[in-house]
Amino acid sequence: MFVDKRRMSRREFLRLGGAGLAGAGLLLGGAGCGGGEGSGENAIGWQAIPSYSPQAPDPKRVDYLNQSISGWEESYGGFAINPLISSSDVTVAMARLLKQANEDRAPDIAQVDSYVFPRFYEYVYPLDGYLEDSGVTNDYFPFVESLILGDGGVIKGLQFTTDVRVLYHRKDLVPEPPASWDEVLEVGRDLKSEGLAPYLFPAGRDEATVTTSLWPYFWAQGGELVDMEGNPVFGEGENREKMLGCLEFIRECVASGITPTRTTTYLQETDLNADINAGAVGMFLGGNWQVGILKEVTGEEEFTSTWGVAPIPSLDGGTHSTTAGGWIWGIFAGDEAKKRAAVDFLLYTFVGDRGMAGWCNAGGYLPPRQSVFDLSEYQGNEYTETFREHLDKYARNRPASEAYQNISTAMQVAVASVITEDASPEQALETAVRSVSLQRRD
Repeated sequence: MFVDKRRMSRREFLRLGGAGLAGAGLLLGGAGCGGGEGSGENAIGWQAIPSYSPQAPDPKRVDYLNQSISGWEESYGGFAINPLISSSDVTVAMARLLKQANEDRAPDIAQVDSYVFPRFYEYVYPLDGYLEDSGVTNDYFPFVESLILGDGGVIKGLQFTTDVRVLYHRKDLVPEPPASWDEVLEVGRDLKSEGLAPYLFPAGRDEATVTTSLWPYFWAQGGELVDMEGNPVFGEGENREKMLGCLEFIRECVASGITPTRTTTYLQETDLNADINAGAVGMFLGGNWQVGILKEVTGEEEFTSTWGVAPIPSLDGGTHSTTAGGWIWGIFAGDEAKKRAAVDFLLYTFVGDRGMAGWCNAGGYLPPRQSVFDLSEYQGNEYTETFREHLDKYARNRPASEAYQNISTAMQVAVASVITEDASPEQALETAVRSVSLQRRD
């Protein structure tokens, strides 16, 4: 089955992210993929970001990929995998892939950030008819199904990793984790009297600030960043009031002394690790991937006996939300034999039962397929079942709207400004709304 691939105008492409790519000097040049260099009659061009490729700094990932590639080539026969490495800057990598897809020269297989995958629907080839006997499309988490299925329930891609954000709490000091904002403030004040940093979260000008420390608060209230057409609505009506409440809560965390202003120096969740390892933290917002990193420093038994995980607190304490991420493989190969081989390679290495368990073990990821959690081959940890529950009950994706990046950047600035008192919550939100509006006009 083939897709009619509409070509974008230059103006449309620049709105989708090409402008940022042009600024990086990457719009022109580079090896063509798919139908060009990097792919051939018997070669499958497989493109990944560096950390998911044979160039990853983690030897466990490299060993897994090399062994899986050679094993698949030997068992399938007739095709060879040609690894292609994209940029480690995800925004640049996705913008360039959009350009390649628009010009019919995308790799045969390419890694796509899950939340932007809908913007590739018209370029990837549908996979119905290639997966019926694999059993891999019947048990994805609901938030994943909404991404990999296009119009009419057509399978557009295969998600192979995911992640989730949670509240970590010291079990000896906070045996009952706070569920509401008021409880966070109450528990935090008690911890502050013991000389601890009660409540930490990333608040620098980076994506983690919104995905971990803002969107879960906002979504738990029923807030929406964009409307059905992808237009920004986070600063309008009830959405504005909900977002303002989030900023006011963050400001109260700082004003009460339970959150230090140095959180604006934490660009990513892992930037909190030094404070956590020093034993100076009572609660923090972070990602599931921090468990493995922190265990290596503190020791497995000490970490698991010290830290518990719970839903990210919400305004009312009864309705929770969290941000889930992950990556999806899209297939751009149009040749029938190559497309079938590409699907088989993905099942073997990343998406089938053994493939997903093996890759998630090697990389420390959570499986986006629910049944993989129950496989003996999958190596979880003491928190895995809780992470699984949060993925099922609370997880949401960032919107695929082309306006999202501007919204994210503007709200990162808003959060930092509120924490440092450079602006009141009202001023910070108004500035963010105005910034997004101006950029849309441009």
